Amino acid sequence: MAKFRKITIDFESSKSYSQQIFDHFCNAIQTGTLLFGSKLPSIRDLSAELKINKIGIITAYNKLSDGGFIKAKLGSGFYVSYKKNKLNLSNTPKRDNHSLVLKKQQMNCPLPHYLDLPEDYANLGGNQVYKSFSIMEELRAISRTCFSNHTLIYSTFKHNSFQSLKEIIGFDLENKGMPISNSDQILLTCGEKHAIDIILNGFLNKNDYLVLESPSSDFFFYSDLLKKYNIISIERSFEKLHLTEEKISEIKNKKPKAFIIYTNCHCPTGGSLTAIERHSLIKIAKEINAIIIEIDIYSDLNYDEFIIPNLATIEGLNNSFYISGYSKVFAPGLKIAYVVSSIANIKYLYTLYIAQCISPSIIDQQIIYELIIRGVLKKHTAKLKNTFRSKRDTLIAMLKKLSPQGSKWNQPDSGMYLWFEFPPGENLHVVEERALEKKISIAPGYYFSKDSKHYNFMRINFANLEPVLMYNSLETLFSIWRNASSRKWIIKNDRNT
Repeated sequence: MAKFRKITIDFESSKSYSQQIFDHFCNAIQTGTLLFGSKLPSIRDLSAELKINKIGIITAYNKLSDGGFIKAKLGSGFYVSYKKNKLNLSNTPKRDNHSLVLKKQQMNCPLPHYLDLPEDYANLGGNQVYKSFSIMEELRAISRTCFSNHTLIYSTFKHNSFQSLKEIIGFDLENKGMPISNSDQILLTCGEKHAIDIILNGFLNKNDYLVLESPSSDFFFYSDLLKKYNIISIERSFEKLHLTEEKISEIKNKKPKAFIIYTNCHCPTGGSLTAIERHSLIKIAKEINAIIIEIDIYSDLNYDEFIIPNLATIEGLNNSFYISGYSKVFAPGLKIAYVVSSIANIKYLYTLYIAQCISPSIIDQQIIYELIIRGVLKKHTAKLKNTFRSKRDTLIAMLKKLSPQGSKWNQPDSGMYLWFEFPPGENLHVVEERALEKKISIAPGYYFSKDSKHYNFMRINFANLEPVLMYNSLETLFSIWRNASSRKWIIKNDRNT
């Protein structure tokens, strides 16, 4: 065994023994004191050395493992598995870019780089959720409870869901003012996309008109699904939804069958609709007898105390569908979302649903249920709000210092995305490719647009990156943009002469 770097336990500290051990090893690994491949002391040896119970050592090692710092090798022990990121030291290997280009060519639409990146890249625009490893202890206990119930594991449920989860969702929504009378108004699905797919297939026919906001992540992530329909785009900027008289007239003439609307934390802009905009959309939809599909997957991540009522609440769930879930506020691995509407609408959707599958994972449903009733999810989302608000403010301070003169951005009041606009200059296609060579990935605006507009915008995910990495990445990115724009300006002037 490699010689153990001495660690002491402060028995007077308010920190638990396991937290002190975790902090010590985490610092040693991140600073390079413990290098990749180094072996850690065994649980028994460390317990004897520190004169504490083995439980504290096990808990600390589990946290280190969850954080990707160490890995256990069966029969051998625990080894450091963390490699420190080093930005801008070498160019991207050609095979990486070739692989990304190849995948683009195999698809009908461009593949965003941020969806398929090695771990040592700085992903400024990705859609990854914040990884909170402090919740893993509670999750382990919940998992033991779930897997001890053989009925859940081996039985086939006759109905759509774990009924207790639907009831507790209904109770929570009712407390938020949504007009829901019982759990029959809720349909659980395998994620948000699954929910949208069922609704569109149930209420729209091929070549029907469909209203979408632009920019929108729907243009990429649901591109195959949306090919069947004619799209009417409503422009969405930092401040507002551009529901002009001309656009309203177009909508009334073409009579779309459905609207897909993000009310709170629109992706990618991070903005929320005003009360006037919400009422205007409901009025137009009612006039042409269109359904409203409201997506609110970042519910409970609003930084303000006052929240404007949702479209579904205002409309009364008569001709609207409210979609939310847990992948963004907790973990993408638990693919549980839900649709809320009238009892008649949900019964109709259920007949379409069972043609695809009987039920989402019952184990996942009970895990979510246990997280809710034990108060873990509420505590977790409260912590996320504070963390995200702080990260947002840190990012904005960096942008004020580093960004090119004339840049614009918003201050999102929920979620984890900020929408950034460069001043007129270089097209981001060039900047994106050059940033990749520096192992920095961005999410340019044209990935979120049907007709490749918004080429001078980018989405920034402020939830994940640590401040130092965020700062260095932005500094490099803006330097790339300035250099590319300067060369373009020089070429233009040479041509003019």
